[in-house]
Amino acid sequence: MQFRLIPAFLVFLGSYFPLAIILGLQDIKQEFWEKELCHSWRNCVLPSSNHPYLSLSTIAVTLLCLALTIMILRRLRYKYPLTVIESKPIPSELISYSFPYIVSFMGVDYGSAGKIAGLAVFLIWLFLITYRAGQIIMNPILLVMGWNLYEAKVSINHHERIIKLLSTESPTPGTYFCQEVQGSYISMGKRKE
Repeated sequence: MQFRLIPAFLVFLGSYFPLAIILGLQDIKQEFWEKELCHSWRNCVLPSSNHPYLSLSTIAVTLLCLALTIMILRRLRYKYPLTVIESKPIPSELISYSFPYIVSFMGVDYGSAGKIAGLAVFLIWLFLITYRAGQIIMNPILLVMGWNLYEAKVSINHHERIIKLLSTESPTPGTYFCQEVQGSYISMGKRKE
């Protein structure tokens, strides 16, 4: 199964929800950070942002995309059986996802249209590279949600091969129902016997 361009872009955007939170926190007015910590709900004040529409809409869009990613993974039809013979964890390739986070600490703010445009072009370029490489589903947010990437020796239709398997549990030998997405297999866990 090949991700279509728009769903792939939504999954990609969902992986940057933490970046939207970081940029949103950086956009909070300085006066808020200088106030004392409130000890009673009656004394607490919500922080105000320098660019509320931009920061809140970015957080909302990436949160919605993250929710769609979770929904996509839950709604995938895990219908292809494969038998895991052996597996080992693969260290996650997070460098491509970490660049935008590093960039966010290098002076990107919602007050500079040029910097926001530059970040947008950078993210679009990164998306195209990730999409063409078939790595959209390799997403650091999924790690936080309990998904891990494994290299597994499997038997599919009595043919052995080595695959990448994204799974919510460590794949021990046995039969799993999977879905293939851009050359990687996804499993919600072991087949119930």
